[in-house]
Amino acid sequence: MIDMPEHLPTFEVFLKKCGRRTWRWRVCTTEGRLVMHGFENGRPAAKYAADRALFMMLLAAPYRPAGRASATARSSLATPASRWLPRHKMRE
Repeated sequence: MIDMPEHLPTFEVFLKKCGRRTWRWRVCTTEGRLVMHGFENGRPAAKYAADRALFMMLLAAPYRPAGRASATARSSLATPASRWLPRHKMRE
């Protein structure tokens, strides 16, 4: 059995147009704390980057049991962050 915290964090993705083609994206907690952010040229690219950043962050979550992670997830966690998300910034 896994010891789970009583309250798991939840996250939201925000997109904002800045300029003619640039879209800024943010991943925040529901309390408003910034977790990751970045920018892309075009809304679909920004949406994809934000969703991917959120997904990769959830894959690395400490409450997720390592034994149940797929081989793909484990190998992507071993990949340096700069390789799979080169245009985002993560807040600590």
